[in-house]
Amino acid sequence: MIMRIFSLKSIIAFLLTLPVLTTSCNFLELESPNDINADTYFTNAGDAEDALIGVYSSMQAPSYYGGNYLLVGEPLCGNSITGGFDNINIDEFGIQAVTPSNIIVEEMWYGIYNVIANTNRLIEGLEKISDPAFDPDRKSEIAGQARAIRALAHFDLLRFFGEHWDSSSAFGIPIVDQVQKIGDVRARSTVSESYTFILDELNAALNLVNQDERDPAFVNVATIHGLLARVYLYSKNYAEAETHATAVIDDGYSLLNASEYTTIFTGRQTSESVFELAFDSQNRSRYNGLTYSRPDALNTEVNFLASEALGEFFAAQPGDVRGELVDINPDNNDTSIQPNGRTQKYRGEATEDNPAYIIRLAEMYLIRAEALGYPAGLSDFNTIHTQRGLTAVDPGASAAFLVALLDERKAEFNFEGHYFFDLARAEEIKSGGILDIDAFRAILPIPLRELTATKDEVIQNPGY
Repeated sequence: MIMRIFSLKSIIAFLLTLPVLTTSCNFLELESPNDINADTYFTNAGDAEDALIGVYSSMQAPSYYGGNYLLVGEPLCGNSITGGFDNINIDEFGIQAVTPSNIIVEEMWYGIYNVIANTNRLIEGLEKISDPAFDPDRKSEIAGQARAIRALAHFDLLRFFGEHWDSSSAFGIPIVDQVQKIGDVRARSTVSESYTFILDELNAALNLVNQDERDPAFVNVATIHGLLARVYLYSKNYAEAETHATAVIDDGYSLLNASEYTTIFTGRQTSESVFELAFDSQNRSRYNGLTYSRPDALNTEVNFLASEALGEFFAAQPGDVRGELVDINPDNNDTSIQPNGRTQKYRGEATEDNPAYIIRLAEMYLIRAEALGYPAGLSDFNTIHTQRGLTAVDPGASAAFLVALLDERKAEFNFEGHYFFDLARAEEIKSGGILDIDAFRAILPIPLRELTATKDEVIQNPGY
């Protein structure tokens, strides 16, 4: 869908940002003879609209929201095991021993910085457009969407590559907030500096976007409130997390009944969807192929299988409709897959147009529940718990409430790319409370190629 409405000019412009996308490209000291000068490219409103489409298109990369970003954390937190053909890059996630030379890690790092490069090109280009026919409100809207996406991309990097749970840590991410030239290098910022940049971008974007627009396929006011709620929660500013989660909850979205829950994934843009990156049959995502493939698939065809442990987790809470989307039934899975199974969240083998569910309403209730703590957050917790077919509970103490929240987020967001980060935030990975892995593996390594390209000015994460 998105790529099909690209103009040739915008396709060329954004593909040709690739040589300068990374935090450094010291190994590429050449300039493309076809490179487009931003001063001459951005001349009118149409150029800006094409560029915005290009930003969303780059988010759809298989290494980012087209597939891997939401899935590679699942084997690291125990929700998944890995299948596929014998491939060391997949296997390293399955055995929870990812290395700096892993190609999936490398592609994800550069894929996300590609999005950042495109937002930088657009944001700087907007300032060069003096076309009097360009509606200033629309110009502001485009800038707001671009800055919000730039913030999201930096935050997504921080979650996988930075010590996001510790604001005093030196191990944040390289912040790239302008168009880079060949050989430019950005060293890592601290975690605190990373959070400051991300939050500043989101708060600026909140005032730039159209205040009345709510299309879940594009960044809007509710999207930004949702991202602010998420980032403030991670950074432990619970008052602000509560405020922004409430802004989304009170914005006209509604939870589906238990009987309708699965339509979140079989339909599109339900009343629970705040930001849902769309694909279509001609512009497919990889979610189906990575997690299901076909009804009689073999282990070798599915990279991310639902673990037996995840099936047992749902078996222990009968009535939870979310368990219907984890199929470990031997009648439905080849013997090469058993005793594990497959998630049903990304069915649709014919079209493979499964969207990326980036922000859903349920997350806002659980963010507010965690921000409020026990007992104030119990009502929001039980709103989700009962809406998914279970009976209201009272854990009885703060520590037990946090454990229950972790379980609720596991039930709600498995195979949607949250639970690994949740465990890191809760220090369950680092303390060995849930997973028997080394503490430093709470984040991924910086790709070896990046260390080489920057001549080690971008330093590696401890332990790798």
